[in-house]
Amino acid sequence: MTMNHVGVRMYRVRASSSLGAKAFAWITNQIIYRGRLFISRVADYAELLFYPPRPATSAIQGRWTGQVPLDGAKRVAIFMHFAQADSIAPYVRYHVRKLREAGFAVIFASNTPGLSEQTVTPLLPDLALAFSRQNVGWDFAAYREAIDLIPALEEREMLLITNDSVFGPIHDLAPLIARADPEEADVWGSTDSWERHYHLQSFFLLFHKRALQSPAFRHFWQNVRSFRRKHWIIEKYEIGLTRALQSQGLRCKALFPYNHVTRTFLRSYVPSTTAEKVAETNPVGFAQMLAGRINASIPINQTHFFWSELILDMGFPFIKRELLQKNPANVPNIGEWEQIVSKVSTYDTNLIREHLMSR
Repeated sequence: MTMNHVGVRMYRVRASSSLGAKAFAWITNQIIYRGRLFISRVADYAELLFYPPRPATSAIQGRWTGQVPLDGAKRVAIFMHFAQADSIAPYVRYHVRKLREAGFAVIFASNTPGLSEQTVTPLLPDLALAFSRQNVGWDFAAYREAIDLIPALEEREMLLITNDSVFGPIHDLAPLIARADPEEADVWGSTDSWERHYHLQSFFLLFHKRALQSPAFRHFWQNVRSFRRKHWIIEKYEIGLTRALQSQGLRCKALFPYNHVTRTFLRSYVPSTTAEKVAETNPVGFAQMLAGRINASIPINQTHFFWSELILDMGFPFIKRELLQKNPANVPNIGEWEQIVSKVSTYDTNLIREHLMSR
């Protein structure tokens, strides 16, 4: 046997070993992932069996009156906040100020128990009302509590619910709000999702008067309960809210619809000229994966997977905090967030950077 034949055989052995190691690693990761998912689902249903959720009764511990009148305000916004300690991040303060500048009387609802007056006071010039509450029932229990504090809600022109899970807005909100035409839809979200069931994503939801006067709206919030596990909040409330309102004839639309975003991506996507599969950690391989999922009608979270297209090409005013803090989908170009935001906006990226450094 020649040395060339030996080399070929050794290469084949090494290649086979490499492929075997990759297959083993993939199977191991799948077993771990599926095992964790199974345990999580068991815990989800165990909660329902052993700890039935209670009605979301009042959990307010502290309350402050702001300097923006709530009575007579045509636009009201509820901003949901949570922090591990007695603090309100600078990016949150900026977001609240931009809501006030967009014409909203803002209710600041915090799931941070023990939030102090010293911490809240600098925010009061931009607020109508602030309160801190026990951290029970997640965001939707706090939204319900804030809604109960709005007198004559059905007489308001619009109600916006939003939260601190996004950085921004990197653009003024007024043009975005103007696009949310009440003649076209009764409820607007900034983005929508087809994961599990079609729904508007809950980090930015705007309700017009027809929705506020609807029995379906009142019934939904009156029946919010304090689930302990996030799975049920997503299933029953984030997804359930859109379904409940649509079932009663209310029109729900997104300002940045998933189908439009994915079509925009595919128009700019240039398929690889080689049949070789590129790793998804590479931007080329990542784009291949996205195109494959879209063409296979597999829904994905557009605020993570298409974050740069949303900001650069469509004027989307937010970037998800989880995306920059954890990047759960391993999006490869996250390191470019600051350059991309700075290309289209004068938003102070130090607000984001300082928050990320403090985590």
